[in-house]
Amino acid sequence: MSLSAIRKAIIEDMEESGVPLTEFDPDFAAKMVRAMMVSYFKYGRVADAYPLKFDAISDIRARAKKYRETGNKHYLVDVANFAMIEAMHPAPERNAAWLGNDAADSPGRTTASGHRLVQETNDGTRIMGETILHKED
Repeated sequence: MSLSAIRKAIIEDMEESGVPLTEFDPDFAAKMVRAMMVSYFKYGRVADAYPLKFDAISDIRARAKKYRETGNKHYLVDVANFAMIEAMHPAPERNAAWLGNDAADSPGRTTASGHRLVQETNDGTRIMGETILHKED
């Protein structure tokens, strides 16, 4: 499947779900795919490196720091890909699993001024107990 086909599939899925394109960036997802393709030929198979030779969580922190320093959005693509790598090949000590993703268990979001909001919508309404659903193929 080409990157344009992946992008088109994302857009179609969002349109079918009634979610506007302002809520997800298909081009960002395509950049993730492209970066992983380049990495495959540059470094080899992900499973040959993670989790035993490299630590994806440390790689996330390093790329996030570089993004904060430079503003280079390519580091955000790297952050997303390392998060995906950790999900695919988690470090054994994390006992990683796909558990519930309830709003009540969320650490919340950080405001632009640096305050933590436990559970609040963008308009300030309190959220309690909604489950975030992940579509299964």
